[in-house]
Amino acid sequence: MRAALVKYSGRRLNNHEAVWFDTPFRKTLEDYYNTGDICVYDSTLRLVNYSEGHLLNIDEPVNEAEVRRIKDNCDFILLRGSNYIHEHMDWGHFLEWIEALDMPVVCIGVGAQAETERPIILPTEGRRVWQAIAERATIGVRGAFSAETLHRNGIHNLEIVGCPSIFRARDRNMVLRHAPDGPKRVTFSLRREVGSTYAVDPAAFIATQKRIIAKLHLGSDLFLSCHGEPEEKAFFFKSPRHMDKATAKLIAEGWFDETTGALLKHLYESRLYYVGAPGDYDVYATQFDAALGYRVHAVLPAVAVGVPGVLFSYDTRSRELAETFDLPIYSPEAFERQTLAEALAPSRFERFSQLFAERYDRMKAFIEKNGVPTRM
Repeated sequence: MRAALVKYSGRRLNNHEAVWFDTPFRKTLEDYYNTGDICVYDSTLRLVNYSEGHLLNIDEPVNEAEVRRIKDNCDFILLRGSNYIHEHMDWGHFLEWIEALDMPVVCIGVGAQAETERPIILPTEGRRVWQAIAERATIGVRGAFSAETLHRNGIHNLEIVGCPSIFRARDRNMVLRHAPDGPKRVTFSLRREVGSTYAVDPAAFIATQKRIIAKLHLGSDLFLSCHGEPEEKAFFFKSPRHMDKATAKLIAEGWFDETTGALLKHLYESRLYYVGAPGDYDVYATQFDAALGYRVHAVLPAVAVGVPGVLFSYDTRSRELAETFDLPIYSPEAFERQTLAEALAPSRFERFSQLFAERYDRMKAFIEKNGVPTRM
């Protein structure tokens, strides 16, 4: 099977691995990009067994030569999972491409995005795109909220499959490794990049995150991971001029404040890891007893390699994925009332572990039902 790759995030090293685009180091250092998108893209490519991949830019208008090229070289369209289901999604010329190519559109783990679980009414163009996809293949959504949102908008050919990132290790028999006396070495994923579509109160979101980091520092051997923000990358790469500029900005924005600023700066200088490639994070995550934080695609890939992971309830996406996989999820307030050992007690993961193989099989069957072989 040969794939037309749309909404690709990064460049492929081979058919089953992806990293960020090949850009000069200065752009890597100074520009923001969300490494979660790369992780989902990489995870999808790891699961799907295709022989050739051809890039299709759906932001460009349909043209006869490109239609002929894709039809001659591809059997299906592969749409990377992401937060596509919302009122402001710009699909470019995707609908015209779907109609011109008339191929199955395989999408794995797409989801609705909102600050709360509220009704989302899609614009006409968005509904037409999802209807066109549903007419050609079953849509794989990440959870109940996304399924309900599409149902509300008249799209019914769908199945809840979760996110490919939790299956990226392709290990049906994966077993979580719980530290005997509770987690000691912990990695916490940062998220300063937040807007009203991710949190009801962004200011409270930031303040709570800093408070949790301070608590974790007191009770564990804590490391931080960053996932795209240039200020954090400046510290990771130890670039003096960029670090000075980043420090000034983080002070001005209140991230380095009078209460936790000195601690955060110390952690940034000595215990901060930048996730440059999904495959690198697989190696990083296995060194810890637990993965926590505000990046879904730092927690799920850690779980995929056997590291217990906890999500924080701050947007629909984190709550939906925790519900889909039965992973522990806490409001920041609930987490702060517990010890780390209590929050990550093996009993909290029992249902996740009991159902993991079944959910693995469901993802495999879903992809194959759409006519595409898997590597699972």
